[in-house]
Amino acid sequence: MTSHRFVQTFFSITCFILLLTGLPQTAWAEDKAQSATLNPNPEGSAVILLYHRFGEDKLPSTSIRLDQFDAQLDYLADNHFHVWSLSKLVAALKNHTPIPEKTVVLTVDDAWKSVYTAAYPRMKARGWPMTIFVNTSPVDKGYKSNMTWDQMREMQQHGMEFANHTKTHDFLIQTGNESLTAWHKRVEDDINAAQARLKKELGTNSNDMKLLSYPYGEFSEGLAQQVKQMGYTAVAQNSGAVGYDSNMLALMRFPMSETYGDIKSFKVKVNTQVLPVKHYEPFDPEVKQNPPRLTLHFATPQKGIQCFNHKGEPLQLRWETPLTLVVQDKEKLSPPRDRYACTQPTADGKWRWFSHSWIIQEKRD
Repeated sequence: MTSHRFVQTFFSITCFILLLTGLPQTAWAEDKAQSATLNPNPEGSAVILLYHRFGEDKLPSTSIRLDQFDAQLDYLADNHFHVWSLSKLVAALKNHTPIPEKTVVLTVDDAWKSVYTAAYPRMKARGWPMTIFVNTSPVDKGYKSNMTWDQMREMQQHGMEFANHTKTHDFLIQTGNESLTAWHKRVEDDINAAQARLKKELGTNSNDMKLLSYPYGEFSEGLAQQVKQMGYTAVAQNSGAVGYDSNMLALMRFPMSETYGDIKSFKVKVNTQVLPVKHYEPFDPEVKQNPPRLTLHFATPQKGIQCFNHKGEPLQLRWETPLTLVVQDKEKLSPPRDRYACTQPTADGKWRWFSHSWIIQEKRD
């Protein structure tokens, strides 16, 4: 085996190992051979994190242990990260105003009570903001598992902001038995109802930026277009960094939980930079042809990109032009969800990261 082929083989094997450990799917950070030719481009790059529950150890898939969360916050403080609210970051992305290196945003979905009892005191003590997406129906019904409006008003006084996660937390994608008219009305009513409750309970300027988190992270192109027409910026649950060219209808977030919250992978993720994708197609995550093709368009030629499915299996890559990369799995994707994740090493041992979620439809009727 030639030296060149040996390096290629080693590179592919280590990519797969990294995927299984929750780290980027390229070579080891210590391997400078692939990254030496790449120059980091952190300008405009930021990382958004997604949490749900804190210290609810019986739910490791959605909750993060408090010792893990403390270690993460200590790392951000010790390494001088800029902790922003999501509304501040979205304003910078829209206006193309400077975003400092090491900028991170902490978001939370669902307004569980442990956000108030565990996460909020820790963020308040450091003077850091946090953006919480509220599905308002459980709050209005007084469920003990959720925060109260009084608690949210208190948190607001200390830099926490609240945004729209719909009223019901139902799947927003059109179902098979819904007419187009009925579906549009359902989506509009669900989002508007939550926005009205936020403004009534937390003040008329609450969620003025019109931030929305899709329930379960699921959306379609049609849903995203309706969200756009309603004036919202939306966040999803596909991992990756964000930048000025990111799609404002599906901003990427790194999920954090006990399963994925170890400090080693956390350090990698918060130091991740945006992969310089100018645009991609399809935007729609609903799979029309299986296996789906993902086409990434770049402004300048790129090297060292590798892509994988959620199992860690390498995807087929084909450069149609020096600026256009086509990514496709070898086999059909299985329902209900999958993803394509692409990473690229940088010269300083960090990573660029982009991922695209796929929804393989199942009947929910």
